[in-house]
Amino acid sequence: MKSDDVYIAKTNDAYQGACEALDALKFSVRGKKVYIKPNLTGGEPSDKGMTVDIGIVRAVLERLSDCPRVTIGESCSNTIKAFDELGYRELVKEFPNVQLEDIRTSEIVWKPIPKPYHTKEMPFNATVFKHDYVINIAKMKTHSLAGVTLCLKNIFGFVPTRKQKLMYHPFIRKAILDMNQVVPSHFCMVDGVWGNEFDEVQSTPKCTGVVLAGENILAVDIAAGAVMGIDLCKNETYQMALELWGKPKIRVSGKEIEEVKVDYRQGCLFSTRIRYFKEAAACLAFRAFNRH
Repeated sequence: MKSDDVYIAKTNDAYQGACEALDALKFSVRGKKVYIKPNLTGGEPSDKGMTVDIGIVRAVLERLSDCPRVTIGESCSNTIKAFDELGYRELVKEFPNVQLEDIRTSEIVWKPIPKPYHTKEMPFNATVFKHDYVINIAKMKTHSLAGVTLCLKNIFGFVPTRKQKLMYHPFIRKAILDMNQVVPSHFCMVDGVWGNEFDEVQSTPKCTGVVLAGENILAVDIAAGAVMGIDLCKNETYQMALELWGKPKIRVSGKEIEEVKVDYRQGCLFSTRIRYFKEAAACLAFRAFNRH
């Protein structure tokens, strides 16, 4: 049974905040094959509010020992740019057992969904299933369709290709429930030193100055939502998730939520839904054309 403990570090330095949270929770992993999934949307610097600070990934790597295989993977709009410009090439040189993976070009495997909310099966990055332990590192952001982009939504990055993402994105509120049943997160972190509000595809940075960590994905996300001034127990996706996995008894340590709370603006659901449906329709038309 995973602990419902969530540690909140108040910090302006993501690395120091991550170290504080990880050590407070006595985090360490030994002898496992570890997959680390940071949110690197767009490959912009972390203070733009869109990408996880590499310092958090470094803090995690420093607490892994005798792990025969460690993979850092992402499938953002330009994963190679993100790895190149955010320092991941240099980082892996310091940790010889670590490799980088662009999920967009990885092997694909279709998996059945145990309790379908949107679909009975979905395509996944095959590599993640060759690992024993998934570390989910999300960025503190709002999202017009899902409400928030936290750890539950971060698993959406394991859908490999953009075309496949477009098929599921309009239905993301239920699709991420399907995905999280297949790819469990063993440890979760949220980078909220700089978050992003209002729009998930444009940088609108929000200085929040927190790093959250814990084992229970719902506990971490609900606590992070509260820091953002958003009650995720009223969010459709999280209501279904609480029915599916049960409501965690969240125990916050470090800073109290009220000490670090910063209200986030949320974007326009209608305009975003129209945008993604148009993209999905264009993708379907392209595929139909290429079959002839």
